[in-house]
Amino acid sequence: MPNKDQGFTLVELLITISLIAIISSMAMPALADLIAYNRQQALLRQVQAAVQKTRAEAVIQRRMIVLCGISDAATCSRDWSRGWLTVVEGTQEILNVTQIPLADELRWSGFGDQRVLFIEDGTTRNNGRFYQCHKQRIAWQLILNRQGRLKLGTAADNASKASLCSS
Repeated sequence: MPNKDQGFTLVELLITISLIAIISSMAMPALADLIAYNRQQALLRQVQAAVQKTRAEAVIQRRMIVLCGISDAATCSRDWSRGWLTVVEGTQEILNVTQIPLADELRWSGFGDQRVLFIEDGTTRNNGRFYQCHKQRIAWQLILNRQGRLKLGTAADNASKASLCSS
């Protein structure tokens, strides 16, 4: 005959709740890091796609196309942390606007101009790097060469340029 008074004691319940609290307190930082990593990778893919699309537009349209940071939805800026703008050089016709959350800290470090100008043959007048800072370090960087091609920076590249994120 089964006993109908079976159940958890108060002590067993408190121990179980304490263990759940301890385990979840250890898991939360890892979960926050996973979310941050996924956001970084999403921004990396967005920047790669934007550069490749801008380069392709320059070749297809046989015009100079500019990729630049934005201050608002219609004006080029030196600040890439708000997003970027794709415009036709000369006519200032806006082809695309991409806005990103300010927390993403996207930056561009290039020679000369703070914008990327693609010429009709797909090359660019300036090389440099897009990078994202996270916790005073470079999370990733995309290196753009004068031929208009991108290369993902290695861990050694990121470590050697870590000073870019200290400012």
